[in-house]
Amino acid sequence: MEFLGGIANSSTDGNIVRLSPGLFQPIASDDVAAIVADVALAAPRNGIVEIAGPERAPFNEFVARYLKAIGDPHEVVSDPEARYFGGRVDEHSLVPLGEARLGRIGLDEWLRRSKAET
Repeated sequence: MEFLGGIANSSTDGNIVRLSPGLFQPIASDDVAAIVADVALAAPRNGIVEIAGPERAPFNEFVARYLKAIGDPHEVVSDPEARYFGGRVDEHSLVPLGEARLGRIGLDEWLRRSKAET
């Protein structure tokens, strides 16, 4: 979630932020750290452990919620042709497709924590 501002900036053209409506499942860095610690201390899996945040929604909607919460006036537009740091995004490009370890901190809670820290 800590990258939402940078993602918005990279997709901004004037007052418009163009983002894919593909699904997105951002995870807070505190959740990443906790899951990495759990996996590091567990028996080896000899495989990949996918992680994601607890909420899944269109990419453009997450960024719009974030910008609104921080008082940023940019308009977020759903654009299926928008690139994510140069790459195409389809409906499932940015979410786990199988079993995944999910974080516990949703966007609203993360925003509350972020405001409390500032």
